[in-house]
Amino acid sequence: AVGNDLTPYQLYNTFLIGKDPNNNTTATRRNTLFDPNVQSELIKSTELGLEMRFLNNRIGFDLAWYKSNATKQLIDLPMDPQSGYSTKKINAGDVQNTGIELMVDGKVLSKEKGLNWSLSVNYSANNNTVEELSEGVTKYGLGGFDDVAVLAVVGQKYGEIYGTKFNRVSDKASPFYGKIILDGNGLPTRNAEIVRLGNQQAKGLLGFTNAFEYKGFGLSFLFDARFGGQIFSATQVAMQRFGTAGITAPNGERENFVVDGVVASGNTFVQNTTEVTPQQYWVSVSTANNLGITEANLYDASSFRLRNVQLSYELPTRFLAKTPIQKAKIGISCNNVWLIKSHVRGIDPESVYATNTNATGFENAGLPTTRAFMFNLNLSF
Repeated sequence: AVGNDLTPYQLYNTFLIGKDPNNNTTATRRNTLFDPNVQSELIKSTELGLEMRFLNNRIGFDLAWYKSNATKQLIDLPMDPQSGYSTKKINAGDVQNTGIELMVDGKVLSKEKGLNWSLSVNYSANNNTVEELSEGVTKYGLGGFDDVAVLAVVGQKYGEIYGTKFNRVSDKASPFYGKIILDGNGLPTRNAEIVRLGNQQAKGLLGFTNAFEYKGFGLSFLFDARFGGQIFSATQVAMQRFGTAGITAPNGERENFVVDGVVASGNTFVQNTTEVTPQQYWVSVSTANNLGITEANLYDASSFRLRNVQLSYELPTRFLAKTPIQKAKIGISCNNVWLIKSHVRGIDPESVYATNTNATGFENAGLPTTRAFMFNLNLSF
């Protein structure tokens, strides 16, 4: 099957026509070098499924396993700036998706003139791995900034998150193994090496829907949950830097405290006893380079929310007897109703910076997700 295709005018190299300050016509080379031989992405997929119904269709079970490989990926490969271009559009790579999808639905109550109650549960788990990139290329940037990068790395899951960590005691024989190493002022130190910290992929997605009907009224609501994956929040970094994050004033107080860590003492380490102010600590953590110490603001991207609520009413046919309308149904619905649980301290993991990229593990001043209210009127003639 054919996957993503190029947008129009991306096969041939053209110039951008403009004007200079003296109103002379100019022709400027684009940043991306296009290749007329580049083709659409290709997708090869296999799927096995099992569907069963029980108890006179009151309970349903649907299980599917799939495997797909997207080859000839459309990639903007970085180029040497001296070439005159910043990237080159190429076909490369092989990204594999394997996973399962499970749906169970049932009719809990089914009465012709009484209460009807149905429910469904959906679960999916997807494993997205990078099998191959371009020749000689082992990693490709999906997004990020400064010390934080979300990468596609050959042989690894898609969306690996790289950044900096706290300096920690690395000697496994030490009683302080794994403890954060502090400086002489009792503040954390940073390991400048860029290392893998996590992955943006969720381990599983769950949806749970309940639907009720009674004498023309209908009510349904959908809960969904995401399990696993990580996300880096640059918004939290900025709020910590300026003292506006809630964590900088636990319980509304800013009392001095002792950081749990160790300080060097000759050839060994001793437990830290130096008090610091919250301002000193959070400035230290958040001002290393532009985005602070990455590890300090890498969060579990799991979430739980009430995704959708719908309320409707179908008018009795006797009210429509003298009209050409056979059926009329009115309703109101709300989408993205309530973020019940997020580990990113008040930030929705779905409100990411990566609007035009696949770096969903990097959040930077993302706008809050939209809550939508809709009024529905359905008429049948």
